[in-house]
Amino acid sequence: MQITLHYFPMACSLVPFVALTEAGAEFDVEVVNFGKGDHMTPEYLKLNPKHKVPVLVVDGDPLTENIAIQLWIADHFEDAGLLPTGQDRYKAISLMSWCASGIHPTLTPNVAPQKYCDVPDTEDSVRACARKIMHENFLIAEALLDGREWFFDGMTLPDVYFFWCFRRAKLFGIDLSMYPACNAHFDRVAERPSVAKLVSFEKEALAGL
Repeated sequence: MQITLHYFPMACSLVPFVALTEAGAEFDVEVVNFGKGDHMTPEYLKLNPKHKVPVLVVDGDPLTENIAIQLWIADHFEDAGLLPTGQDRYKAISLMSWCASGIHPTLTPNVAPQKYCDVPDTEDSVRACARKIMHENFLIAEALLDGREWFFDGMTLPDVYFFWCFRRAKLFGIDLSMYPACNAHFDRVAERPSVAKLVSFEKEALAGL
């Protein structure tokens, strides 16, 4: 089985990179240079007409959207235990969906506020509105992680996705000191060898852009 992950540094394509590494999968990585417009080329649009990352190509067949990709990884590398079982499996999917549709959209306006309002001099207002909703979500996560190491009994895919969300917020210089449980969770995930591999690859990828 040939697996290729189409990836951009710092983006949410971190999530399947870490997940594949946790699964022990052998995979190649194609860095999509957004600055040069790689995501808008005819070749890339055939893989993903939504012109985004991640895209997971398995034996030539592309799969898009992080939740679908995460589920594919969990189902094809079951021994890695990347999702809990029973009712908790659905709760884990719910948490990942929350990261994708609830938290992620509050992060993007920090880097591209003009996509959300084209009225001149509104960038700071757009960021402030997005951060308000982001903090509401992080308060929920803080309660879920209070007194726990992981969302479930061990490290699973929701932990990876939330790690990316929290990391992205940190990269924007947002004060997150009021979330001790989330910060402890972030540090815990950051210590994993899979994340160390990601960070090393990320530095190389950024240097090559």
